[in-house]
Amino acid sequence: MKKFNKKDLVVLTMGDPSGIGTEITIKSWKSKKTKAPFFLIHDPIYVQKVIKKMGLKVDIKIIHRPIDALKCFKNYLPIFPIEIDKKTVLGSPNIKNSKKILESIDKAVRFVKNGEASSMVTNPVSKEVINKINKSFKGHTEYLAKKDKQKIFCMMMINNKIKNVPLTTHLPLKKVSKHISEKLIIQTSQLINRTLKKDFGIANPKIAITGLNPHSGDKGLLGNEENKIIIPAIKKCKAKKIRIYGPISADSAFIKSNLKLYDAFLCMYHDQALIAAKVIDFENTVNFTAGLSYVRTSPDHGTGYEIARKFIANETSLISAINTSILISSNK
Repeated sequence: MKKFNKKDLVVLTMGDPSGIGTEITIKSWKSKKTKAPFFLIHDPIYVQKVIKKMGLKVDIKIIHRPIDALKCFKNYLPIFPIEIDKKTVLGSPNIKNSKKILESIDKAVRFVKNGEASSMVTNPVSKEVINKINKSFKGHTEYLAKKDKQKIFCMMMINNKIKNVPLTTHLPLKKVSKHISEKLIIQTSQLINRTLKKDFGIANPKIAITGLNPHSGDKGLLGNEENKIIIPAIKKCKAKKIRIYGPISADSAFIKSNLKLYDAFLCMYHDQALIAAKVIDFENTVNFTAGLSYVRTSPDHGTGYEIARKFIANETSLISAINTSILISSNK
């Protein structure tokens, strides 16, 4: 059996304890399908309650140093303890846990930046719940980039068939066109190019870029963003030796031949990128934040409040997030 060390260790945040994060973490440990050990930052008393309700035989071990997880992971689910509100129940968001949710994230960041863990995986949270105490919170991606003092970053949705990046992330659709710029396209393309080389070992990556409008604007008939912004940005990217092609109409960008031809796709907005990745393989899709000084991934779904009491949540995306984080960190 392989002997693990802290370079293999993954730290998981608790996410929203009222959601499915606790359940899928327990199931992930129980499955024995993760390629490296992990520990969870959570309230051990609450985790035990969830285990009991699930009717599973899972023993936990409270740890006070990340490295202690290596000693017990085979037989115990390691928990780094924090205390959540005692009235927390599955399926019912609890505003009193907002600070603890952020505390779990902040502790995980500290562990990976200190080298006590190789990577971090974030369980799902609710922006609405956290916004009650942090009005600027738009999601993990933006929050972590700000804490890491990174101005150039992107969300990369990954599965075995596709790597998709939305140029703009959590914006109302009516604001998307105002936030698209030559500068942002060039910076994001450069980041994707570096990430594919550095984190995924692709020596000479090919990137496809989608248009914003139907039929990529149809030569200006359906919008001018392609002619005025996207095409000039592509030309400048090519001048920087980036192999980028397009703009490709989003309705045909993700056909099978293109999935084989391109190593990644740069899409203009959130749903353009995420719908394609999730339709192709929802259960195994992982969210990776490119541009951070450390490795962070997450499952591709939300808190699942509506099913949190049913214990029917699928842990596959979380397992994929853990295994992907180890794959990427091993390339660092």
